[in-house]
Amino acid sequence: MIVRHHTDGWKIISHYTHALLAGKFAYQLKQELRYSHWVETLTAITDHDDHMVDFDATNYLTNVGTPRDFMMDGGYERDAIKHAKKLYAASKQKSGWIVLLIARHLQFLYGNDSNQEMKQFLADSAEKSKTLRKLYGINKKIEDDLYSILLFCDRLSLIICGEEVPETGRKLEINTSINNKTYSINRNEDNTFQVSPWIFEDDSFEVDFEYKILNQVNFESNQELKEVLESSSVKLQKIRFKNSN
Repeated sequence: MIVRHHTDGWKIISHYTHALLAGKFAYQLKQELRYSHWVETLTAITDHDDHMVDFDATNYLTNVGTPRDFMMDGGYERDAIKHAKKLYAASKQKSGWIVLLIARHLQFLYGNDSNQEMKQFLADSAEKSKTLRKLYGINKKIEDDLYSILLFCDRLSLIICGEEVPETGRKLEINTSINNKTYSINRNEDNTFQVSPWIFEDDSFEVDFEYKILNQVNFESNQELKEVLESSSVKLQKIRFKNSN
């Protein structure tokens, strides 16, 4: 979960919603970046954070009973190898093209994990990716280019959901990704967002994403947080991007 303070309590955005927003950004990219199997690429981007939410296995509360943001110290108490295998298995049910990108993302997430089972899993998936590249007739460079799109959209979505863009118009670095360029984001004077260099097909576009507001400050248990989340109404936030250069 992405958790932010709100005047009425806690603003909660699920990882599924964040990933969907990443897919919406990918959908807006320049036509020249839309490789073959573009639908599969979009699907991998929208799926890349699936299976991250499990109230039965993961503690989403801090020590004082407030909702825990995924970036907080200590992170989530979840079984990384279980998540990796579940996400990988789900992608295999759709297409090998999706598997290629999900495997790369799992390497990005868990490549430094010292767990031997994780090391073996990542090594096996990397070996299987060689066969999948051959199946689709692409080389490692194309896979790298495709994954750079996922990285860009993933980070941009996290910045928006996490409300990280400065109010003063200062630029915030997104990352170095597509075409090995470094991208940044800032607010225009009209409160639209600007990405530099501009990487999107249209000079302006609007996207939206869902969130929930929890008025309750503290929770006694994971189960209580889950129940309050499920009973809270969904709200919709709309944002506009505009190339003002």
